[in-house]
Amino acid sequence: MFILRAIAAVILTLCLGLSAGAQTYPDYTSTTVNDFAGLLPPGEERALSDRLAQLERETGVEMTVVTLPSQNAYAPGMTLEAFATGLFNHWGVGKAATNDGVMVLILLDDRAMRLELGLAYGWDWDRVAQSVLDDAFLPAFRAGDYPRGIRQGTEATIERIVMPFREGRPAPDLQDAPQGDDLGPAAILAGFVATILALVARRRIADAFVRFRRCPNCGERALTARRRTVRAATRLRSGEGQRVLECAQCGHKSRSTYIIPRIRQTTSSGGSFGGGRSGGGGASGRW
Repeated sequence: MFILRAIAAVILTLCLGLSAGAQTYPDYTSTTVNDFAGLLPPGEERALSDRLAQLERETGVEMTVVTLPSQNAYAPGMTLEAFATGLFNHWGVGKAATNDGVMVLILLDDRAMRLELGLAYGWDWDRVAQSVLDDAFLPAFRAGDYPRGIRQGTEATIERIVMPFREGRPAPDLQDAPQGDDLGPAAILAGFVATILALVARRRIADAFVRFRRCPNCGERALTARRRTVRAATRLRSGEGQRVLECAQCGHKSRSTYIIPRIRQTTSSGGSFGGGRSGGGGASGRW
């Protein structure tokens, strides 16, 4: 299982690297809680941050909670799963030596969330992650009580995934596990790879293969692509770039804009993550 997860992680890293110009990610200010959507009252946020800091001190496991208003500001064309994995790996959640980090990603306006697991967790833990979402996170979210859902869902993740895995226990055999899991890891990996490759094909590699497209004006295969910075990124705000397609035959031009990520600070007030990776494991839910 670990080998399949490792292969998936390598493929995902290469694919997301190729599509780097197509999406960006927010910078973290803490390794425990980044409540960009403002779902937690100050007291709740401090308590949650203390709980996750305690978890790392006692077990070495890095677990982080991040809330965003929407994915659309960063990667509107990506799937939730690909975005969560990309964010997890961009931040480097978890220790590089153990890859047992966990990320709770909540997208308020999208009414969606993802429980992303580090590379070390096997496929069987995905089913446990789904049960944690269904039992602990989503009922409270559907009732509009985000602080309660985040609080009890985080604790359930620690009790039902992090601690058993750290103690070397296997994932429990859930009786209500979806039958689709019987397809096996090879089929799941094949579907995952196909999804990511399709995403990449729509994005960054388009620049490299634009010469094979026909000009919408004259119909000749004479297009070239170039990019320029319209507004430089800073530590405080993202920048803006422009992609220009030009036909060498008739001079036709078309323009589109894209986001340039904010300059990443090397350190933050909440410390730094340990360089962990995810192979795309975990579970997703909506309310």
